[in-house]
Parts: sequence; structure tokens; C-alpha cells
Amino acid sequence: MRRLLLLVILSTTCFHSVGQDVGQMNPNRFSYVSLGAGFPYVSGRIAFEATHNTYIELQGLTDGGAVWKENVYNDWRSISLLKAFDLKPLSSEIRMGAGIVQTAERISQQRANTFGMTPSLGFSSVIRPKWAVYGSIYYPISPATSLTTGITFGLEYRIGRYVKENGLYSRKGRPNF
Repeated sequence: MRRLLLLVILSTTCFHSVGQDVGQMNPNRFSYVSLGAGFPYVSGRIAFEATHNTYIELQGLTDGGAVWKENVYNDWRSISLLKAFDLKPLSSEIRMGAGIVQTAERISQQRANTFGMTPSLGFSSVIRPKWAVYGSIYYPISPATSLTTGITFGLEYRIGRYVKENGLYSRKGRPNF
């Protein structure tokens, strides 16, 4: 009996794969920070995976107005809710969603900034465990007249974290980033 108890104690302390409390868990949620360029905007994005495959994304797009070229299109910012759909064989995901867009352009009847909505469609493919490339299309729907569709491509840095789940979601279909 003592030998069996000693063997069980040694095996659980020496081999950390037996219990979840001893080793570091693989991340199951990801946040990302990204920079990209495209037509006609340069973009910066920060996103947080709030629930399984659902991101809250903050982004800003600028045309470089009067900094490195003339100010043709308005700069705009948005906060979006995106749903990700995994493409397991490609270690990628497609993200679709919509959000609230805000721009500094003021139309004649308003004295405040102009708001609208922006549907978006994006694709992200992992190239290294913490790095991915992405492409996105944003279409702002707003009364502002100088906003245009943004097409951006860039590089995103992924930050993984482990969140304990209660068994409602299956992680088998999720690509390992």
C-alpha cells in the first residue's frame, strides 16, 4: 500500500502532463494588435476576444491627411463586434461583423461629429505562433461624404491567454495559433 501511494505521488509530481494545475495551459483566447496599409487608408487595430470566436475591435484609419500626402478622404475610427469562423486546414479564420464609425467631418445640419456604421469582412492567416497576416474590407455607411471603402493588408501580433471554459464549447475545431 505504501509503495503504491509513493508511486502515485512521484508520478503526479514528476510528470506535469498528468494534472492541469502544474503546467502552463495552451491559450484558448487571443487578442491582437495590428498595423496595415492599403487603399486609400493606413490602419491600426486592437482587438480582444471576449467570448469564443467573438472579438471586440477598435480601429483607426487615416489617409495621412496633410502629413505625407494631401487630405482627400476623412480619417475615421470605429468600434466593431466581429465573429470569427475557423478554417482549420489553412490555420486561418474569416472575421465578419459590424460596428459604429465616427469621423470628424461635419455636415451642414450638424454641429457635432458624424456617426454611422461599418460592416467589415476580413481574413487572418497564421504564419508563426504569435504572428499572422490579415486582409480586411471596411465599408462605412454614414452621412459623411468624404468616407470611402477601406481595403487594408497588414501584420498582426497575437497575444494568447487561457480562460477556463465550462465545457459548452468544443475547442477541437479551433486552429492552434
